[in-house]
Amino acid sequence: MLGSHPQVLKDGMLENLTPDLFLDVGKPKCDGTMNIDKVTRKICPDLSYFVAFSSISCGRGNAGQSNYGYANSVMERVCEKRRFDGLPGLAVQWGAIGDVGVVLETMGGNDTVIGGTLPQRITSCLEVLDFFLHQQQPVMSSFVLAERMVVRSEAGNQKDLVDAVAHILGVHDVNCLNADASLADLGLDSLMGVEVRQTLERDYDIVMAMREIRQLTISKLRELANSKTKDTNESNQTKAEKDTARSVLESDVTQALVDPSGPTVIPLNKVQSQERPLFLVHPIEGSISAFKTLASKLSIPCFGLQCTKAAPLDSIQSLAAYYVGCIRQLQPDGPYRIGGYSFGACVAFEMCSQLQTQNHCVEYLFLFDGSHSYVAAYTQSYRAKLTPGKESEAETEAMCAFIQQFTGIEYNKLLEILLPLSDLKARVQVAVDLITSSHQNISRDSLHFAASTFYHKLKAADGYVPATKYHGNVTLLRAKTSSEYEQNLGEDYKLSEVCDGNVSVHVIEGDHRSLLEAAGVESISSIIQNSVAGSRVTPK
Repeated sequence: MLGSHPQVLKDGMLENLTPDLFLDVGKPKCDGTMNIDKVTRKICPDLSYFVAFSSISCGRGNAGQSNYGYANSVMERVCEKRRFDGLPGLAVQWGAIGDVGVVLETMGGNDTVIGGTLPQRITSCLEVLDFFLHQQQPVMSSFVLAERMVVRSEAGNQKDLVDAVAHILGVHDVNCLNADASLADLGLDSLMGVEVRQTLERDYDIVMAMREIRQLTISKLRELANSKTKDTNESNQTKAEKDTARSVLESDVTQALVDPSGPTVIPLNKVQSQERPLFLVHPIEGSISAFKTLASKLSIPCFGLQCTKAAPLDSIQSLAAYYVGCIRQLQPDGPYRIGGYSFGACVAFEMCSQLQTQNHCVEYLFLFDGSHSYVAAYTQSYRAKLTPGKESEAETEAMCAFIQQFTGIEYNKLLEILLPLSDLKARVQVAVDLITSSHQNISRDSLHFAASTFYHKLKAADGYVPATKYHGNVTLLRAKTSSEYEQNLGEDYKLSEVCDGNVSVHVIEGDHRSLLEAAGVESISSIIQNSVAGSRVTPK
């Protein structure tokens, strides 16, 4: 009987892992298992047992351990091949082990909860191993689930929820936090956000969208804990209240969608004026609903450019050229005022570059938390999957991101559903089915179009590189709360590299999602109004 090999841990997020870190971690487990397999096939073909100790981080995944999960996966594949060849082979995906080792030495002991599990005591491990040795499956898993804590006191429940979130944020003393600061302000990144959402759903039966989670505060978490103690099943909420809440939610979802056959240019306010309008380009979702609050506060005409079937999505250059043609039908000559949000900032920048190439003047370019570099940072995580042969992974990632805008379905569950499907068409269809199962009154056609074009816009953005420098001024309105995509972009999101004019940067309250809401939109509307106040000239 052959047991496990020494383990090497060199953890890191996937984008920070190098080939050497994969080799270092994989050498003991990968090389050791493959060499022992090779030797025993020759010198002891009648071996009774061949056992490799894998890890639950391979079976269930663990943030920061892609290389370790890969090494364990190699061992499992060796055992599967041995079974296929009629030889003994067993890989056990162990969870945390108690009594001895890393958990006991560094994490507090046998009662430590790790990722929803407890360390498995050695006596239990031996009993389980004896059972596994007599099973036919080449890969087995063993871990001890921590019981969901049912707290009967209001104060206790409140403390557990807040402490659980503080632990995810890496904060030891929750009292040192500003109770009214959002989790985004407290350093919540996308990975932490997934953990918080899973904690809320798994342990407290609270389902929230990622956008809502980013805006949670410690005070709000305490309120949630109190409300769950008083009423865990919403039994006090009347049917009318539920119907109203559902109606509002479906209205929000509908506003985020586009009529595929509708017009590209849509009036965003009712300002009747001969003054030059402001054209605003949609974010990656394709809808212009994010601009409605801002447009209502401006005293100049505003028009939104939304993504319909007529819009080409093979490249940012093609999309920008189409939108330039659209705005010139409404305003044949410059100067032009153009703005774009997130993905739309990338398109707006290219539109202004093309207008200048055509000898048309651009008066103002407003970019709302976006630039060519910002969008490139966003698509970086998809880049390896956008290469030929890896489309299925990129399509799956894109559909997961799209679905999670509208539902609280966990990422891992979506991954299991979408990845095995044959093509983008099948994934889009499942995405539509999942969303409409909870939002029954929205248009399936609009959802289908939004889901499929989401992926194509992602590919177009990934391939965009400005061909020439923009000869003009840019106003960047960036979110105060930075996201993971803004790392190493600098204060101006690298706009000075592609612009020889003045780049003025204004920091706006909120994060990337809430920038155009609440206090942020007030600041943005003031900045735009003050900018155009000194140049009130009617179009030719």
